[in-house]
Amino acid sequence: MRYSRYVWFLGLSLFCLITLVTVKTPQTVISALADPHFGDSPQKTIQHFWQLMDHRQTDLARDLLVLTEGSLDQKEFGEWETRLNKDPLLSLQKIVFMNSDSDISQGVVVRVFWTSSIEEVQPVTFSINLKQTENGWRIERLKRMNDVL
Repeated sequence: MRYSRYVWFLGLSLFCLITLVTVKTPQTVISALADPHFGDSPQKTIQHFWQLMDHRQTDLARDLLVLTEGSLDQKEFGEWETRLNKDPLLSLQKIVFMNSDSDISQGVVVRVFWTSSIEEVQPVTFSINLKQTENGWRIERLKRMNDVL
């Protein structure tokens, strides 16, 4: 009886793997297996980017960016990198997407709330443009907006 339980588990696992490969392209499946944060949506990419920044893993967060060298966007990223490394008490509280899913192709407006034990909550609004690459969604523009929203 115990042997058949393992056979059923193995069969179910193979069925799920075959279904996954037939529904998605092989490159997407391999990318998702190799990088669990390979998302099909821009929201997942943005959330993952800010979580990496919160964990001070800026080198991994930089991999999600496709910014031109010396651009204002890269300068903005550098300022946040410096700010987060300088203040270890600063942590991510929440991320709020300001526009609907239908406006994703034109860019995403995101409000990021930072908190610290010595300061009040700091909301910062960003305009983020993403583009689809063979490695998933990547951020091609990161612009801080005036907090008018």
